Amino acid sequence: MTNNESISEAKQLIERIKLKYPEFVDKTASESDIARLERKLNIKLPKWYIELYTTVPLIGAEFGVQEDEPIGDYDGVSYMIWGSVDDIIEENTEYEPGTSALKDGYVFIASCSHGSGDPIFIKLNSDEPGVCRIYHDDFTKSQLAENVVSLFKNAKI
Repeated sequence: MTNNESISEAKQLIERIKLKYPEFVDKTASESDIARLERKLNIKLPKWYIELYTTVPLIGAEFGVQEDEPIGDYDGVSYMIWGSVDDIIEENTEYEPGTSALKDGYVFIASCSHGSGDPIFIKLNSDEPGVCRIYHDDFTKSQLAENVVSLFKNAKI
């Protein structure tokens, strides 16, 4: 995964969201937000992650991922809302599975927007950071995308 590819796919996703939802208010993180995030989580964030949060207005974006096979009326798509820096800090320092996930290298990225309460994380200390949901009842992981590029590229609006 290249830095440019993840940024490019994220920007294209935001454009798709804006086309469907013109009222979408886009937000990015500031450099000071990122510094606070690194300090609170006690980690060094990769350059691509910092660039993603500071240049692409993903914060608050809602989109889906094909999590399950469609069955009957259920299309199998799970929707998420991309988290802010405050959300990331809160999920990874105050709640489970976030605090345990952080110890394993997973950082919160999105919350379920349809009520499951099972947050979505990305594993940052990996060459190909996979995107997964971590269930709060037993901390099992369900992979949603191989990496953020495929998450953005295959997102359902």
